[in-house]
Amino acid sequence: MSALLRRDFDEPSCRQTVPSSGSTRKRVGVVPCALVFIETDSTGSPNCTRADPFCYLEQAITLNRSLMAVGLPRLTVATNVAGQIEQYLTKVDSDSRPCVLQLRPSRLTLPKMTRFYSAHFKLDMMEQVAATLRDGELLMLLDTDMLALRTLDEELLRRCQVTGVGAFDISDQEFSAYGDARVIGDLETVAGKSLQNPRWFGGEVLLASTKFINELVPYAHACFERYRLAIDELNHNGDEAFVSAALNLLADDGHQIIDLGAHRLVGRHWSGNTHRDLRWFKGCSLLHLPGCKRMLEREAHRDTFSAERLWRNLVLRHELNRTVWPLRRWVRSHARSRHDRRAQRDAIKSTATVDVLVFDPDAGRLSGLVSRLTSQGLQVMPAVTTEEARIEAHRLNPRVIVASSPIGAADAGALLADLSRVPDRLRRPVMIAFSIDDARLDWAEWDRWFPRSSDPAEVVRAVRDALARQ
Repeated sequence: MSALLRRDFDEPSCRQTVPSSGSTRKRVGVVPCALVFIETDSTGSPNCTRADPFCYLEQAITLNRSLMAVGLPRLTVATNVAGQIEQYLTKVDSDSRPCVLQLRPSRLTLPKMTRFYSAHFKLDMMEQVAATLRDGELLMLLDTDMLALRTLDEELLRRCQVTGVGAFDISDQEFSAYGDARVIGDLETVAGKSLQNPRWFGGEVLLASTKFINELVPYAHACFERYRLAIDELNHNGDEAFVSAALNLLADDGHQIIDLGAHRLVGRHWSGNTHRDLRWFKGCSLLHLPGCKRMLEREAHRDTFSAERLWRNLVLRHELNRTVWPLRRWVRSHARSRHDRRAQRDAIKSTATVDVLVFDPDAGRLSGLVSRLTSQGLQVMPAVTTEEARIEAHRLNPRVIVASSPIGAADAGALLADLSRVPDRLRRPVMIAFSIDDARLDWAEWDRWFPRSSDPAEVVRAVRDALARQ
């Protein structure tokens, strides 16, 4: 723990990279930018529990302070409501205020109730901010719920400058969480074709030149239209789906995409996930903290910024979750099991047309047993002949079958064979025999057996118990 808490983050630095030749090279310029798109009547992000739409601006204030603390340029907040944002920022000290950029109206159309509605407009921000970049600069597109811990690796920035793009490949997380077939299927649906090497890219960071963005935007708009048409069928809603598809299409055309996560320029950390050593994240330049939004928002209201204070909070959350996480998984698994059992019972009830099928060639005794069951509020179908019993069992898919006869119960195997051909049948019915024949060899196929001398009330109770367990 003490090693994790030791102060070893970067101080603000304006050093230039000096190669072995002794000549000073110009640093690669980056323009950090984040979207704060406010629509009070949209669904918003499922990861954000606050009703105040300006909570994203509070996150951006903390992000800006952290960027400046490691010597990076001031954050630009791109928004659809610049006047409201600027008014809000008058309450913030001037050193902590990000720059504000008013976005032009969007060409993207989709229902406001779409999950992650606001995030879709990162495409507009990307296109409009790219037009303002100077030659050689890289747009650094960021989510607001992020924190800068270290300055960026200059050699990595130069490689991104040469290729035009660096993105955060999180395919390992997406494939393991949702299944690679499902994620790849969604990507190819949005891309409109099979992909050579499908990858899913996180939306929390993208480094890109103006030239690359000008190539990416037409692909992304085409992918967005396919995404919009298939949105109800996709596992993921948001900018990651259509931007990832567009990046894959460009990669298939021969564009190299540098993986920023592999170089630890960025790490995505959920405080509830304790499978990765926290020291790995401490070596990242940028942290994405989707589960710690409130912590970042509170930090915006402090008089001074401290990366160490935020890190200590992260360590504390991590240590607590190391003990809580196994218990939480156990609770969730049991809740899921209960939900699955309840869903199965509901499905059985929806496919079963009657509660009980009663088969007995003795019409007098049959009538008495049916009347007892009916008086309990159960739906009952009587059958007198074996053929009738088999037909009704197949047609009505009963939840319980009671076979009663003075000369032996019906053949269980034959009844079950007919039921196996019922469409969407989830499970076999409970089989109860009520017979004088205690010498039968097939009683193992029956769930309960009562001798003929038993009180019929016992059979009724057995039927109700069987229905209650389903």
